[in-house]
Amino acid sequence: MAERTTVARLETTDDDLLVWLTGADQPLTLPWFWVRDHSRDPDSFDHHTSQRTVDTFRLTADPRPSSADLVDGDVHVSWPDGSPTSILPATLLASVGQAHLISAIAGPHRATLWRDPAEVTSARVPFAELGVGGSGDTGAGLAELLAGMSRYGFGVVADVPGNAEGTQQLADAIGYVRRTIFGDIWPLSSDLTDHADSAYGQSTLEPHTDGSYSHDGPGIQLFVCSERTGTGGESILVDGFAAAEALRAEDPEAFELLSTVAVPAHYREPGVDLRAARPTIRLEGDTVVQVTFNNYDRSPFLLEPDRMRQWYRAYRSFHRLIVDEDSWWIGRLEPGDGLVFDNWRCLHGRLAFTGRRSFFGCYLNHEDLESRQRTNAAAS
Repeated sequence: MAERTTVARLETTDDDLLVWLTGADQPLTLPWFWVRDHSRDPDSFDHHTSQRTVDTFRLTADPRPSSADLVDGDVHVSWPDGSPTSILPATLLASVGQAHLISAIAGPHRATLWRDPAEVTSARVPFAELGVGGSGDTGAGLAELLAGMSRYGFGVVADVPGNAEGTQQLADAIGYVRRTIFGDIWPLSSDLTDHADSAYGQSTLEPHTDGSYSHDGPGIQLFVCSERTGTGGESILVDGFAAAEALRAEDPEAFELLSTVAVPAHYREPGVDLRAARPTIRLEGDTVVQVTFNNYDRSPFLLEPDRMRQWYRAYRSFHRLIVDEDSWWIGRLEPGDGLVFDNWRCLHGRLAFTGRRSFFGCYLNHEDLESRQRTNAAAS
């Protein structure tokens, strides 16, 4: 069992509370108003709903405490106006700051960035061990899939029923299916003509992310192979976070440009005109949390001439990292194979193929993966 985080030391100033957590070299600096606003005492916080009940806007704008003490490893702050004692659990304090931004995206396991697919060691998880569709859960399969998703951005599931029902059951192991213009669970093969998209073909598709035309790009994508004949058609995955960090290391100016310029994208077919824009590399603080790269769907846009030229150079540099075949995870999916990947992190593509290559696919929300990772970790 992991050791409980506690507060090792407190200091107070006129304006702030300084808190050192166990093992930390630097303190958290908490304004006194923040302390009042984030108290977990029963009058300020509903522990059943995990919602704030204190009226933030009725608090004294510039409060000063009468005392601040450690009680069983948590912080207790008293106020001279008779307000309830503010309680700041160490677990709350450990969750704030830059480290929280990283864990919020990566889930309970830290991401392992990979430029060499040989570094990816996640195993094929049996569908029967996911605990869905009456498959007889052992618990280990779902935990392994979630860990692989967090560490490497994807996982492979074996022996999935190769139909819409099996795809739904696989999705249910993580969250709920997100409905888009393609439907809930949708078929994908080169002989379908339902939608005007390059995915419905047999040529090579360079690595890309889906949903660049959606304000909230799909967080998770999964495919289940239902039929496979002929040659080629191997699936490709690239770690977009690793590519972004490689760009940051070799060309900080290009990284900065791609993390600040919003790139518009579109999806059009009869009756549909979807448009959205966001940076190629989205940051929270200094942490890469989403990569959006789809040159097929990129819309025309114009910057000031010198900045436009700089952007093209940066975009070309990032593309070079993405199409570096030494960084590609390549796998041929056979009937019953399910591929689940983080569409905010991993770019996906395919090699050209002959014969039939049929799948069922769907999208899920990123927050649902994060939720399942946290709840699964808490239960283990």
